[in-house]
Amino acid sequence: MVIFTQKADEHLASLVKAVDEVQSKNADLGTLVVGISGVKGADLEKLQTTHKFTTPLTVAEDADGPKRYQLNKEAAVTVIVYKEGGMIHKNFAFKDTKSAAEKAKEIVAATNAALKP
Repeated sequence: MVIFTQKADEHLASLVKAVDEVQSKNADLGTLVVGISGVKGADLEKLQTTHKFTTPLTVAEDADGPKRYQLNKEAAVTVIVYKEGGMIHKNFAFKDTKSAAEKAKEIVAATNAALKP
């Protein structure tokens, strides 16, 4: 799973905590949060210091995220859930981090479904 975010706030932290729960029960799940569009390393470090996530946090080299992903610039948060082998199982796009946090259960459910053989 990859979470691209244009904002590092407590709503994002809520989503990452939900993902951390899935990660803690599924060693095969790889997760990553990528800051884009102005998110700085210091923003993510502050969240990490406060919340102690197991999910790695990083900042994209390209400010708008990897070009091949063609991320919607209107989406503050984009979540891509992959199945084993790299096929996309489900993707989500949210206008703000609050909306993403409100759908954390749905994202977790999609992730659990993707982990099933």
